[in-house]
Amino acid sequence: MADDPTADTDAPRVPPAPSVTPGSAPPPPSGADGPTWSRRGCLLAAGVVGALALVGVAVLVVVLVMAKGWLGAKVDDLAKARQDIVDETGIATGSTDVDHPPQRDIHLGACEFDTEGGVQASGTLTNWTESTSDYRISLSFRDGGGGAQGDEFGSTVVTLEGVEAHATTNWAAAVPVRPQGSYTCRVVRIDRWDSGAQPPPGAGS
Repeated sequence: MADDPTADTDAPRVPPAPSVTPGSAPPPPSGADGPTWSRRGCLLAAGVVGALALVGVAVLVVVLVMAKGWLGAKVDDLAKARQDIVDETGIATGSTDVDHPPQRDIHLGACEFDTEGGVQASGTLTNWTESTSDYRISLSFRDGGGGAQGDEFGSTVVTLEGVEAHATTNWAAAVPVRPQGSYTCRVVRIDRWDSGAQPPPGAGS
């Protein structure tokens, strides 16, 4: 029995070879070897972007302030030019045209008694614009007393329609009152607008 090679023995056995051959380690994930942003780098980038945004806002504010000042100056200049025309002619208007103001379109030629027992004012009007225009003229008739400009004893409004560009037309208006003493006829307001359009707000009626 001792010589039987198949007999069990207590001698240690060599373990069998593994059925799976270990392979190499798996490749690192894509991008693992690329550069990484540190927290400090992210904060620095955010600071740069914020600073650029602040600079942009500051530039925009400066531009807006300058534009507002320029526009405000233009508005002031226009208002002054309009007031200068009113002061020069003594005639009010709702027009904003300072190149061809309607005050300079009208000419008062006569202020006299008429055959109906009243007073008549008459004159000419030239449309110096490039468009056919309508006009509304407000007149005041005043006597020689009651202060430097006199007391008004009558008033009326004249409407002229379809006055062509650069054309001249006649106009006349009368009131049925005749004062005892001296008197004057005054154009106190004139408004002009393109024919076919609505009269501007404030135009006499």
